[in-house]
Amino acid sequence: MVTTATLVQQAQCGKLDAYNTLVLRFQDMAVGYAYGLLGDFHLSEDAAQEAFLIGYTRLADLQDPAAFPGWFRTIVRSCCTQTRRTQKPTVPIDTAMDIPQDTH
Repeated sequence: MVTTATLVQQAQCGKLDAYNTLVLRFQDMAVGYAYGLLGDFHLSEDAAQEAFLIGYTRLADLQDPAAFPGWFRTIVRSCCTQTRRTQKPTVPIDTAMDIPQDTH
């Protein structure tokens, strides 16, 4: 099994397969951590996806490839914070159905 640090180094050299492997390796952690912060599965998936995009664009900034897990977790947390700030209030469909309808 290839180490995370090796995958990060390969991804930093432009190997997309290496970053894809990192995504597969860390996607459950990212969504699970985001769910713990947001409490909504779909928002958690969105935050994780955004974190992977940001992680890819900032991968060159990571000086210690072995630090990827903690570094990436920080990006996930940041995406969740942004999601909470921009999240619009929602109404459950059951509640929305209780709104009186115009019968004309």
